[in-house]
Amino acid sequence: MGGSANLVAALQPGEPVILMGPTGMPTHIEANETVMLVGGGLGNAVLFSIGAAFRAAGSKVLYFAGYKKAIDRYKVEEIEAAADVIVWCCDEAPGFTPGRPQDKTFCGNMVQAIAAYTRGELGEAPIPTQAVGRIIAIGSDRMMAAVGLARHNQLKPYFKDGHFAIASINSPMQCMMKEICAQCLQPQCDPVTGKVTYVFSCFNQDQPLDSVDFAGLGARLAQNSLQEKLTTQWISACVHELRLERSVV
Repeated sequence: MGGSANLVAALQPGEPVILMGPTGMPTHIEANETVMLVGGGLGNAVLFSIGAAFRAAGSKVLYFAGYKKAIDRYKVEEIEAAADVIVWCCDEAPGFTPGRPQDKTFCGNMVQAIAAYTRGELGEAPIPTQAVGRIIAIGSDRMMAAVGLARHNQLKPYFKDGHFAIASINSPMQCMMKEICAQCLQPQCDPVTGKVTYVFSCFNQDQPLDSVDFAGLGARLAQNSLQEKLTTQWISACVHELRLERSVV
């Protein structure tokens, strides 16, 4: 998201692409569980493969897929194949039209969608949240923080005690070599003891939702904001200049 995304948009078919980055760690897949996936925007590009793995292991998957705009949705068939029940969420009205009888639709944010589903406002809940033993959230730091907090407040009556929740942490990366530069270093605070520890997100992106210091993550993610905006402006100017030269030729 930024200048690099503009360059990717300008790629032509057949151009070589070199990818580099930390590989993280595979998400732990449990068999015969009831799993709730919570995806926001680009997080859904990861979650549908995780959902497919859980279903292949015999687990049931309840999937909340959220998007800011209706045009942002993609890989619909893959997401449907990765979930037993989907709640399609969109900030933009009128939202989505579910493609399967068991799926739901909701206009609003993720916490509101989960609350509406659990209260039966979207119709019958084929997979009740009380049956969920594991939650995996992938999306913006604000969305994941909101879901994590809501589980202990307005959504608490709808989840069983002892369920396990993790967040996939999208810390900024730099060295792309795993545990070298510490740009991705993420503070965690034990909710029981208060002890603070630090982990390399490039080594393990899946972290306990209740332990993640989201304020620290937000600050780290914002540190490159100015650089990204400047890079976007430079690339736009260069592309504009290149188009002018080609039009003259």
